[in-house]
Amino acid sequence: MNECIAYFCGEWIPAHAFNLSIDDVGFRQGVTAVDRMRTYGGRVFMLPQHLDRFDATTKFLGIDSLPARAAMVDLVNELLTRNRDWIAQHHDVGITLFATPGVIGSPTPTLALHLNRLNHSRNQQRQTQGQSLVITDVVQPPAASWPRSIKVRSRLHYYRADMLARSAMQNVSSNAANSDVIGVLIDDDGSVTETSISNVAIVEGETIVSPEANQVLGGITQQVVEELAASESLTWKKERLSPARFAGADEILCMGTDGGLWFANSVIVAGKKIESKMTRNPAKIYPLLLAGFRKRTSEPGPFVVS
Repeated sequence: MNECIAYFCGEWIPAHAFNLSIDDVGFRQGVTAVDRMRTYGGRVFMLPQHLDRFDATTKFLGIDSLPARAAMVDLVNELLTRNRDWIAQHHDVGITLFATPGVIGSPTPTLALHLNRLNHSRNQQRQTQGQSLVITDVVQPPAASWPRSIKVRSRLHYYRADMLARSAMQNVSSNAANSDVIGVLIDDDGSVTETSISNVAIVEGETIVSPEANQVLGGITQQVVEELAASESLTWKKERLSPARFAGADEILCMGTDGGLWFANSVIVAGKKIESKMTRNPAKIYPLLLAGFRKRTSEPGPFVVS
């Protein structure tokens, strides 16, 4: 099998040789700006928007002296070109871009790019069969710590929410070991926000409602789904969503980089499992948006592995 090549601080190296110093601020203090992208049909999806978010994150963290936008685009394309054969073996792949302030005492930041495999069978299962969500009691960090609009590697809260979700599923399901479950974090008022891998929204009739913008990380995939909803003349609102309203919705949408667009088939709230209405009634909005999303991700784009 071909070796996957990664970019690390100005060098192209085998992925297995990737080595972050224990004196790097990204390791010592978790100060790491990150963005995750993926390809569809060999094309990087929404690259400018991902780089915009990465720029905002590095600016907030004060990580300076990074390559200009054009150079960053070139690095992404070179990463794909150098890994052409590896990508062909694994089909579409994930792309991770991250930066830290660098090694303590050094004025040079750490910048890296690498690829990862995507679990295509799991993504397909989530799109066709759905995923279970558990509304946890894990509260998002306050804006006074860092704004939710930036994407960082400090993800302990997400990890804990997913750990609690697995435990909750074990308490309500005899088949918990085979359940695809993930935790939903809440805000300080108890309203739902997002999961570790996705933005969420509900469907009420023909209206889509997602958490307020300042409650969540602004998802690139959600931006696309919002555009698709607008093209179908669907109303999209952003409001605070109580757990009860969330669990009782006609449909629950999940949107994230790796999986694209999928749905929730059940929600566990306060230890009680509530089957999604989508399991009893045919969904109307989700299939419509999924068809549009698949069409959108199959369109030709400028970033291609050639």
